[in-house]
This record gives sequence, C-alpha cells and structure tokens, in this order.
Amino acid sequence: MRYRLRNQDDSNKTLGLTTSTWYGILERAQEFGWNPMGTILPEWEVGYLGMPGFEDLDMWYGEYWSDRCRLVVFEDALNMADALERATLAYEPEYIPSLAYYTLFNEHGRGNGAQPSLGAIQKVIELCELGTFQIERY
Repeated sequence: MRYRLRNQDDSNKTLGLTTSTWYGILERAQEFGWNPMGTILPEWEVGYLGMPGFEDLDMWYGEYWSDRCRLVVFEDALNMADALERATLAYEPEYIPSLAYYTLFNEHGRGNGAQPSLGAIQKVIELCELGTFQIERY
C-alpha cells in the first residue's frame, strides 16, 4: 500500500510515499516534538455521514493512516514541518544490509524497521510548509 499527500490549494503538488516511509515519518515527527492534532474529513466526505456504506465515517478517530481520504490542517502541517526540521538536524544515517538477504521489521510490525530517508523527510517538510494537505491511500 502507498500514500499520496496532496496540497489542498494546488492539487498538482503531490508526494507519493510507501507505507513504511509514511509511518516512519510520522514516528520521527512525534519523536522530535510533533503533537498530532488529528486529521479531519474532507468537506466532500462529510456529506456521506450516516449514508449506507459509509458507517465507518461516523467513527472518525483522526488517524493519519486510514483507508479514507483525510485532511491535515494548516497548523498541524506547520508543526509537523518544524518537528521534521529538528529530525533532519539529528539525522544519523544507518547501514541497512541488502534486503535481498534480510527482512527487517519494526516493533509495530509495520514497514521494514528502517528510518525514512533524508530526501523523503525533506520532501514532506516542503509539502507541509505549503499548509493544509490531504492524505490518500492508493
């Protein structure tokens, strides 16, 4: 599974990430002081509340990894960018053996246990600095 982050104001500004990279970025941001506010439903999905087939929208928990499209609000995006900036300053490269011979898992069983690349973190920072963005799973 993959994630696509899309700027709310300019839908041409998108970023595709693997699941393990997105989860790693969320973890790094929290490690460096990001206190997630929680996502919100996009305006177009709110109209489906209570309709058959959309019952799960009634139990919205504000997560950053569900199957539904969701928005990260302006202030939350900027706070995430700040935390990721601090993470880049403390970034320590780590040696990862060839994945052809090893399978890596983290404590949550998600991803491959490796930290996200510096380039991926930088691209997320750039997108976050643009403000509100939506998270899509594809």
